[in-house]
Amino acid sequence: MLVPCYNKQAHLEETLAAVLQLGIPAVWIWPNPDAGTGEMSERLRHFRERARREEHAMRFITDVPVSEFIALLRRASCLVGNSSAGIKECSFLGTPVVDVGSRQQGRLCADNVVHVGYDRDAIVGAVQRQIAHGAYAASDVYYRPGVSDAIVSVLAGATLYTQKRFCDNSAMSVRT
Repeated sequence: MLVPCYNKQAHLEETLAAVLQLGIPAVWIWPNPDAGTGEMSERLRHFRERARREEHAMRFITDVPVSEFIALLRRASCLVGNSSAGIKECSFLGTPVVDVGSRQQGRLCADNVVHVGYDRDAIVGAVQRQIAHGAYAASDVYYRPGVSDAIVSVLAGATLYTQKRFCDNSAMSVRT
């Protein structure tokens, strides 16, 4: 199981409790350095330092290179959290996802995504169902043929302009 997390402390507590209740190995991805994640990182640090290894099967990792992150997503039995990776990358990979909370609300999702609120029992039940389901068929919900070529075409035809102009005052004569 892979668990990214990016939300408020009460939500984090419910998600941590759910993952602990599941009692299965989990890799917890440290929050991105977005605004407001400082207190989440602090809570995760406290949890990691106080919990004895034998009490949980969670491993916390930071700074995951993209290629390794994609490999983790591909191998995970389920991604749990509110990461856009669960919505986008996991749809293509077929990785089961439990999207927790409302952060991704309104985004187009493939069949591999189940949405739940920040309730530990709902999270646990959804994860158990997703793991029992197993991998989903790959979805191209976020793929459109020719998009890269269209972007290149637009950029190649764009008129470039200079937004700011700088002046070297040392080149100007000073009048007294």
